[in-house]
Amino acid sequence: MMISNLPVDLVEEILSRIPTTSLKRLRLTCKQWNALFQTRKFTEKHLCKAPKEFMVLLRTNGKVCPMNVNLNIAAPSIEVKSALSLKNSDYNSEEVYINTVFHCDGLLLCTVDDDRLMVWNPCLGETRWIQLKAHDNVKDSTFALGYQNNRSYKILRCWKRGEPFRDFVFEIYELSSDSWKDSNKVSLEHFTPVNIGVSLKGNSYWVTIYKNNVYERNHLVRFDFTTKKFKRLCVPLVQNLDWIVLSIVREEQLTVLHRKNHTSKMDIWMADNIDDTRATLSWRKLFTVELKIPTNSVSYWICQYQSFFIDEEKKVVVYCDANIDGNFTVNIVGEDNAYYTEHSIVLSERWMGSSGIFSYVPSLVRIL
Repeated sequence: MMISNLPVDLVEEILSRIPTTSLKRLRLTCKQWNALFQTRKFTEKHLCKAPKEFMVLLRTNGKVCPMNVNLNIAAPSIEVKSALSLKNSDYNSEEVYINTVFHCDGLLLCTVDDDRLMVWNPCLGETRWIQLKAHDNVKDSTFALGYQNNRSYKILRCWKRGEPFRDFVFEIYELSSDSWKDSNKVSLEHFTPVNIGVSLKGNSYWVTIYKNNVYERNHLVRFDFTTKKFKRLCVPLVQNLDWIVLSIVREEQLTVLHRKNHTSKMDIWMADNIDDTRATLSWRKLFTVELKIPTNSVSYWICQYQSFFIDEEKKVVVYCDANIDGNFTVNIVGEDNAYYTEHSIVLSERWMGSSGIFSYVPSLVRIL
């Protein structure tokens, strides 16, 4: 029996289990299927049931580039491919210069060089420019993309105002209504994120610095788009000046890369109870790796962005390093030095320390 002769519900069930990149090719073969793929009901079902296709993207020099990481050979390899094409809507021949990227459900929330904000689905080739207020400056703001329980996508913006910029203002943009709203319900003292942040199951997470008259320390902060509330969470065994970077594994687990100050060891931790939004996070250490840099080096740092991902089975971490000379490397290192590879990338001066890698999962989520 041909698939076109099957009941509509059964066809939808079959198609919802096909990987995104394969469905993308099917859009041109059947108008009925293409119309189905654009419905919100099918998109939500596909997000839940289809196999996840994980890609690694590198954000550097104003571009977003796919990156192949091969861990199945004796000497692991890294290959950076050509940048994903993204044209400026005002100048057809001019590429958009991307400053920051925040990933959620296959959508990329980007701040761009001309002080604009954009949501981009690279898989579908769709972009949506977000209108900001006339006086707004994206460089002074922190942005995050997430959704409520009904998968209604929203953007959180945090910025400081007043002198000496102690007052935090929070705004939420709804993609469905194309509007910004001041949110008096959202509040958090000392919101000073040290990274762009990550998204997991609709919520956003950052490592932030908390300062008072006595000490300065790192905290993990979560924003729930459904309740519109922040919550401070514990991080494992962190002291002042330690390096903390966040990443997401398989779109299911929150992981932390922790490097103690003035040491060459990095611990990889995973949160076990991330679904329980009321509980204190429980952490377990996955493995430890040794950096290939001098322990007393002051020129190297782990980039404070979405800058690592892991292979749990092989106990391997892929992370980014940069130094004050503008040298940027993507490194592969495994437990007990089982793996090691280094790939150097030339950076423009403005990108020192602000490049990074992150895991990307293509999706059919529409933004137009």
